[in-house]
Amino acid sequence: MVIVSIAPSRQKELSQLLNRMGIHTLERVNWRLLDQALVHPSFSTTYNNDRLEFMGDTILRLAVTMFLHEHYGDSSVGQLAAFRSHLVSDITLAAIAQSYDLDRFMVMTNSARSDLKAVRSRLADGLEALLAALYLSTDDLSLVRFWLDAHLQNTIQALSAIPAMGNYKVALQELTQGKWKVLPEYQTVATSTGGKGTSNLEIFATEVWVQEQCWGKGEGASIKASQQAAAAVALQAITEYLHQNT
Repeated sequence: MVIVSIAPSRQKELSQLLNRMGIHTLERVNWRLLDQALVHPSFSTTYNNDRLEFMGDTILRLAVTMFLHEHYGDSSVGQLAAFRSHLVSDITLAAIAQSYDLDRFMVMTNSARSDLKAVRSRLADGLEALLAALYLSTDDLSLVRFWLDAHLQNTIQALSAIPAMGNYKVALQELTQGKWKVLPEYQTVATSTGGKGTSNLEIFATEVWVQEQCWGKGEGASIKASQQAAAAVALQAITEYLHQNT
């Protein structure tokens, strides 16, 4: 693998990020990819993290699915779908990114950095691009799983502590009724069919709306499962919103 060098000062900066993540085998890292993963499209139209973010979405789902299979393999498909939707959501990814102060290492224009409404999506995209850069550095998940798994486990433990855990629709309904006296609305927005090895399993995608705002999206092998998955994401998003605004 040919490693294209970057400025020594930038490599030193990125080394600090990797150190925070517990990655110490720096000779395995493709520094050019790592640098590109943290360049926001506002800074450059040709050298940015768009493509890496696109790939990172798939790598994230692979890592999360492997984690769930290894640690929660006895759970129902519906429960696994709810967990996965929650773990790959922007709110979870942004929280992981914030734990490493990822925004500090990202390159972008001043206007992009001052856009507070885009912080969550920017951090989530940056983390996905980072996952892709680390995966492509070694062609496996060896630079990813050991630090990501800890975050996934902590997130599931927090999710499991929610009352009515396992029935996120009930918990979400209780929350929205108690705070706003409204019921969540679920919209099945898409269906898809799996390919080989999935027995043409139909996958449903659902959004959950409260007060004319989409708070969560989820997927599942049934409409019910996709609703539970969406409710799990919305539950955390609304809880965080209420915490920040009360």
